[in-house]
Amino acid sequence: MGSPFTKHKNKIVKTVQEMFNLSFDTDFNQNATELIGYDGQELQRMVADSLAIKTTVVGDVTYIGIAAPGTAQATAKWQCQKLDESSGLVITWADGDSKFDNTSTDLTGLSYS
Repeated sequence: MGSPFTKHKNKIVKTVQEMFNLSFDTDFNQNATELIGYDGQELQRMVADSLAIKTTVVGDVTYIGIAAPGTAQATAKWQCQKLDESSGLVITWADGDSKFDNTSTDLTGLSYS
């Protein structure tokens, strides 16, 4: 029995049905996909151990910074957010966006909106 894939100009081409078959998880009886995200430097699999994480807690407020592993805290390649639980949960982002363009040396000193 040969391969179910067609090779085309050094690329493997799969049909939609073949993709669904490959992504089927028999344990859960569901199609499953793996999340891919941007860590501020490159695309990578989104798993908890693939990001550097820094947290600072001040009372009811938790500050979180994430970046690619090995990113220095003084390097402006961190995505930072503020979780304020003083009256419900309010989540805001440094600079008002989710870009990886902040430092994490002092998460409390950033401007969140």
